Amino acid sequence: MKIISHFLLASDIDGALLGDESGEELFRHFAASQAGQFCLAYITGRYRHSVLQLINEGRLPRPRFICSDVGTELFDLDDPANRLGDAYAARAQNNWDLDEIYRLGIGEGVTRQEFDEGQPRFQAGFYWNARPETLRAFKRRLSTLEGLVIQASYDTYIDVLPARLGKGQAVVFLQEELGFAREQVVVAGDSGNDRQMFETSFKGIVPANALDELKSLARQPWHYHSPYPAARGVLDGLRRFGFAAGEFV
Repeated sequence: MKIISHFLLASDIDGALLGDESGEELFRHFAASQAGQFCLAYITGRYRHSVLQLINEGRLPRPRFICSDVGTELFDLDDPANRLGDAYAARAQNNWDLDEIYRLGIGEGVTRQEFDEGQPRFQAGFYWNARPETLRAFKRRLSTLEGLVIQASYDTYIDVLPARLGKGQAVVFLQEELGFAREQVVVAGDSGNDRQMFETSFKGIVPANALDELKSLARQPWHYHSPYPAARGVLDGLRRFGFAAGEFV
């Protein structure tokens, strides 16, 4: 098999790269052995400082990009000026109004999410009771607002984001700005808040431990469901798509 040596891996963290110690070690080894051969981006719901802490602790290899707050904030670790991050943030529409989203969103079965490290500027977060009728009512209440994406995950959270930001939008932005062909991009995730990445035409890796909310929608021919969990599943998927060689499991 011909190995594609220059590619972009855009991966969620929790459940995709973390959660299986042997897989974490294997992924760190893979990243070190392939240094300079691929571009790594973490696309996560975590805060940036939380990701940096994992890197400093040695659990995760250093990436080129961190896209935090459910894919709404982009940081280029190789550019102190973060010019790509500023260009990405500028895609949010001027009518983005957190106060109005919270005012309309809170209702029966839905409460406001409290963020431990402060309210993200482009993410409105809610807790909900996992009832389908609750989600339908929530969407009706916000239907008067334009330019929004509403996504539920873990039967616990609802995130509301600007339509031009989010995990999938971030990967498309990086692909275009960095000049990768679409076949040179692969995404990985494990839950419903990764769905945007799997709604693109990029190759997608779903590890064995992924939630059914993602497994049920990641059903395109270019999606691979690995029999291995977390990082081992990601490495298995990279091998399946021709981005890696050897045994990682």
